[in-house]
Formats: sequence, structure tokens, C-alpha cells
Amino acid sequence: MRNVLFQIHWFLGITAGVVLAVVGLTGGLMSFERQIMDAISPSIVRVEVRGERLTPDAIAERFRAQRDGARVEQITLWPEADRSALIRVAPPPGERRGEAVYINPYSGELLGKINGEQFFRTVRSLHRWLLIPSEEGGINIGRQITGFSAFALVFFALSGLYLRWPRRALNWRNWFRIDFSLKGRNFYWALHSVIGTWMILMYLLMALTGLTWSYSWFKNGASIALTGEPVQERRGGPGGPGGPGGREGRGGMGNMQQEHSAPISVDLAWATFATEAANNFKFASISFPRSEKDPVMINYVTPDATNDRQRSSMTINAASGELISDQPYKPLEPLGKRIMQGIYELHTGEWFGTPGLIINMTASLLMPLFTITGFLLYFDRRKKKRKSKTAAAGISNAHTDADYWVVYASQTGTAEQLAWNTATILQSGGIKASVKNIAALDKSTLESAKKMLFLVSTFGEGEAPDSARGFARKLLKSSLGLSQLQFAVLGLGDKRYSDYCAFAEQVENWLQASGAKPLFARINVDNGNEQAINAWQKTIADISGVANVPAFAAPEYEEWRLQKRQLINEGSLGTGIYCVSLQPQKPGTAHWQAGDILEIKPQNNPALPHREYSIASLATDGRLDLVVRQTFAENGELGLGSGWLTATAEENGVVLARIRSNPSFHAPLTNCPMILIGAGTGIAGLRAHLHERYIKDVQQNWLIFGERQRSKDRLFASELDAWQQSGFLTELDEVYSRDGDGYVQNVLRSKQQQLCEWLDRGAAIYVCGGVAMGTGVHHALVEILGENDLQQLIETHRYRRDVY
Repeated sequence: MRNVLFQIHWFLGITAGVVLAVVGLTGGLMSFERQIMDAISPSIVRVEVRGERLTPDAIAERFRAQRDGARVEQITLWPEADRSALIRVAPPPGERRGEAVYINPYSGELLGKINGEQFFRTVRSLHRWLLIPSEEGGINIGRQITGFSAFALVFFALSGLYLRWPRRALNWRNWFRIDFSLKGRNFYWALHSVIGTWMILMYLLMALTGLTWSYSWFKNGASIALTGEPVQERRGGPGGPGGPGGREGRGGMGNMQQEHSAPISVDLAWATFATEAANNFKFASISFPRSEKDPVMINYVTPDATNDRQRSSMTINAASGELISDQPYKPLEPLGKRIMQGIYELHTGEWFGTPGLIINMTASLLMPLFTITGFLLYFDRRKKKRKSKTAAAGISNAHTDADYWVVYASQTGTAEQLAWNTATILQSGGIKASVKNIAALDKSTLESAKKMLFLVSTFGEGEAPDSARGFARKLLKSSLGLSQLQFAVLGLGDKRYSDYCAFAEQVENWLQASGAKPLFARINVDNGNEQAINAWQKTIADISGVANVPAFAAPEYEEWRLQKRQLINEGSLGTGIYCVSLQPQKPGTAHWQAGDILEIKPQNNPALPHREYSIASLATDGRLDLVVRQTFAENGELGLGSGWLTATAEENGVVLARIRSNPSFHAPLTNCPMILIGAGTGIAGLRAHLHERYIKDVQQNWLIFGERQRSKDRLFASELDAWQQSGFLTELDEVYSRDGDGYVQNVLRSKQQQLCEWLDRGAAIYVCGGVAMGTGVHHALVEILGENDLQQLIETHRYRRDVY
């Protein structure tokens, strides 16, 4: 559902977004239309006070004398002595509204039209129907387009709220805080989502009220829902609700006014109004009656009115000046009728007075921001996809004239290290050698190469390393003609797994099935076995004619002091998990970075191989932390490595260990967002990265962590809480299987859209933990993103795993 909503959201954004930007900008301009026109027309709306002000009849007479044939329909007067009067004349046949002209109420001099009237008329037409004229039959395509865009705005508001809904919904920082330290795509996204949240209620209000002008069926439906009755179409009355500022209302007397042999006097009616109102009005509009039998209607707005459409009215006998009725403005009851009555005020924000107008204007003027940021995000996403494709094409199309290609497929860096060592041996014998990642191989390269040496690791349960997945998917299932190729394979793996060196075997079988000839039999290396590596090196030396090659030897173990160990899941249903802290015996000699591995030589049994642990701290922390879970053999005895570290080794005793660089799990080269996924002791490798990002103040971090019981297995709980409360952890999802929460891969499936949003912002995914968890997460990512997109993440180093 989230993915579907996201696709619709961005598709509508690039289609309706431009229209909404125009509608928002024009709506914002109209928010203070009257005030703007008054401000730019001081010589028209203000006059010099000279003696007594003319009566309404005298003002109308002076106007007729200068505009022969014009019929005065309405005069609007203000209580301020220096305000000019506004005369509205009857419209020509076939038109809704007549001309509005300002006149000096002391001299009768015509002052003309207020500045900006034509501009705002154009703005209003652009706002309502995009300046597109109506077709025959009254259909206005522009109004249909703006109506559709209003529906899109409703969808944007609701879907955007759903798509960015944070796990900790009560944390105001998640909703309303913009991190101005962000740059590029991350900053665009923050503006887009956070400001959208600020304005969501205004946008919903503007869109839903605006739809009542676009679609009569919507207006009728709204009326029935709010009042229980369909819309009652009302004829325009004197003065209309448009007010004196030039806003279009429902029209005035229009061509319904009858011809008169002489104008009807309104002076007595005005005198009665002036007495009754006692100057307590913002403005008053006097409508000239249609016949001598009709009364004078005076619409006025009181100073306490929230907006200029809250009109009161007096009906006065024109001949005698007798007050017939006084109807102060009263909002309709119940609320539904009041809402229908005030749809326009709700749409403009006037319902809430000046603060509402300011908020409405701000929201309207910000609407183009969402179009701009939306397009920036869209283009950035397209750009990154093009770059990924270009990068992949650049790798696959790279060629060399080397005699030997040394090809590696590495997960933790060992195969790559040995590949460079192999190339060095070849070059020392005068043979041209080029080292290539297996991801660089394509069909044409393989079919043209003469000799290749493959050094490939097997990852997890017989899987190809992440960097080799594209090769395995695209080429290992195809049939090539490689009869010209000679090859050799060095397989690296761990005999503790049933599919030991399975990927190396798969590569070898495929090469032979394609016609390639082996230079010598495959050599397998169990857990870095030095004898097997030396056998490979000797064979390569024989090929290159090098007599003396130093035997391969892994780096020497160094002495560390077991500073302390602490059980951190006491009472858990699972086995004990310990935080083991080590310090080098020679301070200042040990250096590592987040993602690196510590190899430990258990001293209780010198004949088994070393054990590898992800490092859970930084060198700047002053110690090296490991997270070790106790394992047990079938006979119930503690495992050799975990048992020795957590139970047998003495505190302050010596531990033999060495640091191994693990470049495939090092931090991203850029300060991009980071999604860290792990379970159990996998928190170790993720914790180191979080420490590093916290020190560097790198924001946008999402941790997904799983274990058994929240009450017992919430590892490093105080750190996680502090990071979350400070906002450093933007998102924290924890799942505990024995509590019924499921597993970390379930979080990915339930938050597909959020995952895609983070990836669109350039996020990198780092996974650390057991092989079962890693496999589950990988399958979930394949389901969500597809094989091709996930492979692109691998090839651009945005999907990295430390799985054991």
C-alpha cells in the first residue's frame, strides 16, 4: 500500500504540481487584494477634507453630470472623513457587474478606478480557470483542471501524512523540526515533508472548499452532508458580498433595474441610517431602489465583523426615511449551515480574521515550494539512477591488454587482498597482470580473455559475495563459448558450513561447461588456512617463473588485556550475551575503523582456528568492545571461542588478537543517510558505525534491531534511548520475536514506502548479524526493491553486509 501511494503521490506531483503552484501563488496574491490596491492607490482612495461631505444624492448627481447615461446602482461610503466614495453603475446588457469608479465626496470630482484592478482580475481568472476561456455550452476546461488539482491536493495532504508517519508519533521533533544542517536531497526532503505537515490543515481546507466552485455535484453533496438540504441558489442582492475592494461577488442590481424618469432620492434613508448606526460601521453600501415603491437597502459591516462578508442590513422607506427593518449579521445555525454560508471565508481564511488571512496567504505562497522540491527530488532520483547505470556500464565495459586477469569476489576483503598479492607475484616474473572485481566482467570480456585467475569467497550458506551477485545472476546461468580461456580458481570459505566453497565450485563448473580449460586444480582455503594459500602462491610463482616467493603468513597476533566483561541480557530466554572490553598492551598501537573485525586466538585450545568478531567501538572510545553470545556444543559444553572469552579467560589477563580491515563494511564515502539493520550480536558492527556518525554529527540514521525479549535483550538500551531522544536516531524500530513482534525483515516489509523514501534520498543499507537474519533481510529487500535495483545498490556500495 505504501509503495502504491508513493508512486501515485509523485506521479500526481509532476502532473498537477505546476497547476497547484500557480493556484497557490495567485491565491496568496489575492489574500490581501483590497489592502494592496488601497496601498498603491493613495490618491484615489484618500482625499483632502474640504468642508461638508456631499449627500449621497448629490454625489450621484455630480457623477451623472460627468458620465452621461450612466445609471448609479450603488454608492459605498466610509465613516472616515478622508475616504473617497465608490460608485457602482448598472452593468451593460449581458454582463454581471458594472463599472466601479471612485469619486471625491466633497467636490464630486471623478477619481477613476483603483490601481491594480485589472491585474487582480487577471490573477483571479488565472486562479480559478487558468485563463482558459469557456467552450460552447458553458464547459470550462480550466475550471476542470483546477478542480482535478484540488482533488490532487487532498490526496497529497493525506498520503503525505501517511507516508511520513513516524514510529514515535508523539515526538514533536519528528513532525515539525527542520534540520538546516542537511544538504542537497536530504534538505529538499525535509522542506517538502515538514512544511507540508505544518500546512496540512490549511491545504485540506482550501482544497475541499475550492471544490465547491469546481463541481456543482460536490457543492450539493457538501450541502446535504452539512445542512441536510441541497444548495439553494440565491439571486444576487444589492451590493453583493464582494465588498468595496473590487472582489467579485454575486452581482448587484444589474440589468434588473428598471428605467426611471428621474432618480429616486436616498438622502432621507441615509440620514436615518447615520442616526441608527451612529457611525459604528466599517463601510456601508446604499442601493438605489428599482421603483418609487421599493425601499432603500443599505448593507453595512460593523467594526467587530471578522470579515467584510458578514453583512448587516437596514431597509428604509425612501420617501419618509422610516426604518422598516434592521437585520444585524447573525451566523446561521447549526454549524453546518454556517459553514455553507461561509465557504468563501473558509477558503480565503477570512473566517478566522486577519490571522487566518495571514496563515492562508503563507500556505498559498508556499505551495510552489512543494512543486519545486518535488521536482528536485524527482530529478535527483533520476540522476542517481542514470549515474548508477553509467557506473555499472563503465565497469562492465572496461578492458585491458593484460596477460592475466586476476579476478576477485570478496565479502570481507580477504580475496581482494590475495588478488593483489597474486598480481604482484605475476608482475615480478614480467607478466602483465590486472586486478578486477568480478562485477567488472561481462560476456564480451570473458569471450576475449586468454587467461584468468579467480579468487572467490563463498558467503553465508553457499552464496556468492554481494559484489558477485550480478555476475552470478547474469552470467552463470548463461552458456558462453570460452574455449580460448584458461583459468584457475582459489576458493575461500569455512568448513563449518555445509556449502564450503560452493560459489568457487559453481564458478569452476560453469567455466568448464563453457569450454574453458583449467590451468590447475581448484585450491580451497579453509578459514584463511596458511598452507592452502602458500600452495596457491607457489603455483602462481611456477607459472611466472619466480624462484623465491616468501611464504604467506597472516599478521602476527598482538597482546591485548581483557579489561572487563559484562552480561548484558541477564535473565533472557536465550543464551548469555556479553560485552567484552579489550585494551592493547601497547597503547597507541592499535588502529581500526567502524566495520573492521577482530580475530582472536583462543588460548584454551591452540589447535582450532581463530574466531572473528565485529568490533563494537571506535579507537577514540579508548577500548575495543566486542559483543559475544555464548554458544554450546551438543554435549552441553561452552563453545571454544565464546566460552573462553566470556567465562574462561581471566579479567586483566592477556588475549591474543589482531585487527583485520574489512573494507566491504566500512562507512559510506559521503555523509548519506544510513539504514542499519541487525539482530542479536549484530548490534556490534552497527554500534561502531553509530558511534562514528555521532562523533561526526552525521544525521539521518535509522536503526532496525531485533532480539528475543524486550525486557531482557534490549542491548545498549541507554545509548539507544539517548540517541533517539536527541534526534540523532531519526528512526528506531525494535522487534522482539518472543514478544510476538516478528523479525527485522518484517519491519522492512511493513515500512516499504519509508525504505524507498530513504533510498531515494541516497541512503546506504548496512546489515550485521547471523546468516539466517542476513538471508531473511536480503530476501525481503529483493521482494521490495527487485533484483535489479538491489544489485545497483550493491554495485554502488550502498548495500553492505557483515553476516556470519
